[in-house]
Amino acid sequence: MKKNKISLLIICVLAFAVAVYFFPKGRNNSNGEGLSHFRVETFKGAAGWAYRIYEGDTIRIEQLYMPGIEGTSGFASEELARKTGDLVRQKLDRNIFPPTITPNELDSLGVKF
Repeated sequence: MKKNKISLLIICVLAFAVAVYFFPKGRNNSNGEGLSHFRVETFKGAAGWAYRIYEGDTIRIEQLYMPGIEGTSGFASEELARKTGDLVRQKLDRNIFPPTITPNELDSLGVKF
């Protein structure tokens, strides 16, 4: 009887270890962004702040102007360009393509246009 309890305990511990190893939650990459295939890089462009979305080393999106609105205005700050780029990255991670940004979404991020 004691041998059965020890065997059952060992099986449960091993099953738990396997579950934790193969099904981790909340894993992050080195940037703390989660397990995304995409990364956001901000830069200062001629019209203001802008962003690029990379997949590996390949540029997938280069957004020189605020998306979703008319005109050729860049972002007023690096923070606003980063927030918008992060939203686009999240949409790409959810397989939303094209990752369209609406004026309402820009407004919710604090982008003034």
